[in-house]
Amino acid sequence: MLKVFRDNLKHLIWILWVVIAVFVLFIFTDFGGFNKNGQLGQQGNAATAGDQSVSLEEFRQVYQRVEAQYRQAMGEQFTAETAKQMRLPVQVLDQLINQKILMTEAERMGLRVSDKEMQDFILAEPAFKDEKGQFIGQEAYERFLQRQGGYRSAAEFEKSLREQLILQKLNQALMAGIYVSDKEVERTYREQVERAKIRYVQLPVTQLGDIAGQIPQNELQAYFDAHQAEFRLPEQREAAYLLVDFEKLREQSPVNDAELRSYYDSHKSEFSQEEQVRARHILVFVNAERNEQQARARIEEAQRRLSGGADFAAVAQEYSDDTASKTSGGDLGYFGRQGMVPEFANAAFSAPVNKVIGPVRTQYGFHLIQVTDKRPGGERPFEEAKAQIQARLSGERVQKLAETRAKDLATRLAKDKPKSAEALQAIANSNPGVTFATTGKFGQNDPVKDLGYAPTFTAAAFQLAKGGVSEAVQVPRGWAVIYLQNIIEPAPPKLADVEPRVRAAAARAREQKVAIDRLNAARAGGKTLDQVAAELSLAIKETPEFGLNGSIPGLGFNPDLARKAMDLKIGDVGGPVADPAGALLFQVTERKGVTPTELQAARQQTLLTVKQDKLGRLRAALLEQRRRELGVEYDRQLLESFGLIGDQATPAS
Repeated sequence: MLKVFRDNLKHLIWILWVVIAVFVLFIFTDFGGFNKNGQLGQQGNAATAGDQSVSLEEFRQVYQRVEAQYRQAMGEQFTAETAKQMRLPVQVLDQLINQKILMTEAERMGLRVSDKEMQDFILAEPAFKDEKGQFIGQEAYERFLQRQGGYRSAAEFEKSLREQLILQKLNQALMAGIYVSDKEVERTYREQVERAKIRYVQLPVTQLGDIAGQIPQNELQAYFDAHQAEFRLPEQREAAYLLVDFEKLREQSPVNDAELRSYYDSHKSEFSQEEQVRARHILVFVNAERNEQQARARIEEAQRRLSGGADFAAVAQEYSDDTASKTSGGDLGYFGRQGMVPEFANAAFSAPVNKVIGPVRTQYGFHLIQVTDKRPGGERPFEEAKAQIQARLSGERVQKLAETRAKDLATRLAKDKPKSAEALQAIANSNPGVTFATTGKFGQNDPVKDLGYAPTFTAAAFQLAKGGVSEAVQVPRGWAVIYLQNIIEPAPPKLADVEPRVRAAAARAREQKVAIDRLNAARAGGKTLDQVAAELSLAIKETPEFGLNGSIPGLGFNPDLARKAMDLKIGDVGGPVADPAGALLFQVTERKGVTPTELQAARQQTLLTVKQDKLGRLRAALLEQRRRELGVEYDRQLLESFGLIGDQATPAS
């Protein structure tokens, strides 16, 4: 029977899909959210969305199952810190809630999966058939699910499978309502296939002097009237807030030397360091553009330069293909043995200081290496580690103190219900470490005055009614409690509200027009691109291949240029076209188009691609709307057990 399982492993992709269709980004290791018995509390909810909820037991089952599968697949590549940075527990909750929402939509549409459909699906899978094509039997079936799928029972697996089949029906139902025109199919296929290369001259506005000048008010008003939609003011908020400032609290909660020493003595493993070297190198790639023989010849040329007394940094800047280090003379800084590929590390750690060794062959190409310093491994002394410990303990202490004080303030304000911002000012005056501030107007994607970009602050403010008070929210400088003073509805702006933006845009438009006019004048009389370049003392540059999506290497995003290039034949000159720097004139050097025959042959596959893309966007919009309507909340204590707080613990919208 084991042979059957092994022979059918190639068919297990569908089972893994059942497990990870909703958890496709999860690669887990041991985070520490469970107790010593591997259990998380089974009471209460891990997440809620309206009357839908994910119980702690549901979260625990899925989390442990997926964690076990990926730990087996990936080993120890992902650490607890990596998982924390990726917010993986939050992503699990996001997807569990999303599945609940989608299942509700499927139920509303009357979608069901019968027992017979389930049975037919399972019996059709090769993984559950023996050599004769018969079902392997209930016992082997359940043993297989436990060993290969991480399920405790067939019932648990079949419940999960039924949900996935229902969601497939939901996808099919949504897909059936998606319309795709012939023009959309053609445009998508052209975006996938059409390619061009150009050579061009670019006339930057910086070479034209101060051509924008002072734009008169009547011209500014005319520009604003013609582009008013670009400056429409979004919905905004005005708020006052109390800030429990980390830096102010730091002075109130110093860490003494005894505490520093105690931490050092009980965490010595944190202060051991491996042997390290500092080195610089010159790397010559072996790749599609340069074969082994050519790369060796180039690295040996660099080696001869060094042997002749040339400066290593200068040779690295000239010869090295490592763009990350060549500008600093090839310097790689300090690194341990695990920080480099084995061939490089072995050579560097055995090299004498200041002697150039190589060429050393690695998977990237050939290296010349010079070790400039070595650090022995071992335990860092207390005095050297003291500042690091001070920063850590002080930060942890201040974090907890700030959060506690902010929550106390939020509780107080929720009870007393302030009538105006002045009530917050009075509280700040009587609480050391607490400051009062106002935000002015800000939108959902704007920085907040004195706080910068603070997504949790902004999200909390946009959930409040006028006069409402938020819970404590973490911001870059500490913890804050928000009092919403005003809601500014979206509205067409007046010129005075956005004049700096309008003036900058009008100046840019004027500069681009002058640059375009200058190129048109130079091109008059049918001059070639080379003649225009010579007349204006401009360098001719070339692009790599690009497509219709508008992203052009070396020029950035310019869909107008991409579209015009695709409309021309090889040798044709196009433009001038505006670009962020000014304007450019171009000539098509290579062109790959689309024939009607090719388009017809690819029509069905392209149609499916467009439908799937629209389905993804439709599902995303549906989920966003439902999550907003229902109000998604995650259990804070659960997330804190994984070390996730503040921005890290915010549900996706």
